[in-house]
Amino acid sequence: MALAAFLPGCSVTSPDAAGAQSVGIEGITGQQARSIAREAYLYGAPMVASYQAMYAYSLDKTGAHYKGPPNTINPVGTAAAAAANLDPGYLYSYAALDLRAEPVVITVPRIGKRREASLQLMDLYTYRLARFGSSGIGGGTFLIAGPSWKGKTPAGITKVFRSETELATLVGRTQRFSPADQENARRIQMRYKVQPLSAFQKRAAPAPAPVDWAAPVPRAQMYASLAFYDELAFLLQFAPAHASDKGVRERMASLGMRPGEPFETATLNPALRRALQEGMHDAQNDIDKNRAAKGTDTDGLFGGRDALKNDYLSRATGAQMGLFAFGGSSAPPAPARKK
Repeated sequence: MALAAFLPGCSVTSPDAAGAQSVGIEGITGQQARSIAREAYLYGAPMVASYQAMYAYSLDKTGAHYKGPPNTINPVGTAAAAAANLDPGYLYSYAALDLRAEPVVITVPRIGKRREASLQLMDLYTYRLARFGSSGIGGGTFLIAGPSWKGKTPAGITKVFRSETELATLVGRTQRFSPADQENARRIQMRYKVQPLSAFQKRAAPAPAPVDWAAPVPRAQMYASLAFYDELAFLLQFAPAHASDKGVRERMASLGMRPGEPFETATLNPALRRALQEGMHDAQNDIDKNRAAKGTDTDGLFGGRDALKNDYLSRATGAQMGLFAFGGSSAPPAPARKK
């Protein structure tokens, strides 16, 4: 598997001397806050990683890695793929999906089994929703709807897929058999199409609510910085709580991490800041140990909610081993991290 990992493996030991010390929140001790912070980190690490790629490729128009706006699919250059040590036998594609105002329609050509040409759909949690193409459910025209959409399925749609979150990701890879096969693979890659439902129906597009898209803290700092929790709180507004996640979301809210509300860690009680930092360290230690135990085995790290359920550790481990990975193989590269 060749994917840019979202942070280096590291082990941190940080004993909680605070114990039962108050963190400035009635009914919550330092140890409880630390445990909640650990759980929130495991729960949110895939969301933060997914958003960082989305911001770089589709939201930051002035950035060096910008490819195109949300709800369009764009090639990821071979130079970037080579820099991320990805399999040169594939061409890669990426689309950030904004499902807040309306669904999107994905058109996938019918490809023979000889050449792998697949697109994988994932929600903001990085749960897999579907795979289309030669190694998926085949070609066709698919409607991808967000959690609040209540419209009727239009004519011409092969199948409808629901995302739990209002932001989602589509990644693709198209096999090329040799350098001489580059243009053949490129022609297939350029036949993938993503468009809003309004464009598919040739009608006026509804305007999504304006969002001040938060610029992520640089990846090299994010997973050691308390800004992680502020970014996670920002992303929760695009992810209505699933019934099975109700408990963790309530515990996060008890520390002040609420959907779309700033979580200004610089002004928090010092004991709470310490508990958050220690919880982050605990969670990353758990991920590092899980990665070491798994080696190159990615079984149980990727899949849909039905498969992974609430195994937040496995989902976070998978995101750090290979965000958007196709099973145990390659996926589109994330922007290179500064050393």
